Amino acid sequence: MAPTSTDDGLAEELTDQQVFGARLRMFRKSRRMSMRDLAVAAGVSPSYIHQIENGTANAGFNVLRRLADVLSLQIIDLFERPRTSGRVLRREERPSLSHGGDVLTTAITPPPLLDVEVTSTEYPPGAVVGGDDYTHGDVREIFIVVRGLFRFRLDGTDYELREGDSLDFRSSVPHTITNIGPERAEAIWVSSPPASLNRPSAGHAAASE
Repeated sequence: MAPTSTDDGLAEELTDQQVFGARLRMFRKSRRMSMRDLAVAAGVSPSYIHQIENGTANAGFNVLRRLADVLSLQIIDLFERPRTSGRVLRREERPSLSHGGDVLTTAITPPPLLDVEVTSTEYPPGAVVGGDDYTHGDVREIFIVVRGLFRFRLDGTDYELREGDSLDFRSSVPHTITNIGPERAEAIWVSSPPASLNRPSAGHAAASE
């Protein structure tokens, strides 16, 4: 019987090796990475990545771990067929990451991430994120103010953003975000493809100016 397709584009009757190869290809492409990009980052050859994706070569554990790290995944994500819709992430179950200066980021989109990442970041008064030469990869990002008052410096131009305001930009453009209000502020980050591939987390805290 011919393999049947699933929602994520994989076939039900693929072997584990083939599933892994197809999953690796899917995540790599969603990150807009070439085989060479992935190979260099993982310390292997492009031909090896090609063989893995085609299901003709196995990857040892150390390679698996490096591939997962590069793609910001857990190893198990490369083998499991995820649900592509209807996934609920409760507020109290959001993965979180605390940065220096009491800046806190929580995930809104549940992992594993394919083509988009949404996070919420809280900034204490006076918190500064980024810098005049701060960039991370080249992804599309949207910064949406939930509460508070921010100064967003983008390539030398300052924008004052308050509740309900948003700004979109490329992460390859130097940027700095400062909470200039008296209270703890919060912003939503939307990144495509996921920005966590290029920086520790949306809203990664930097030293104050």
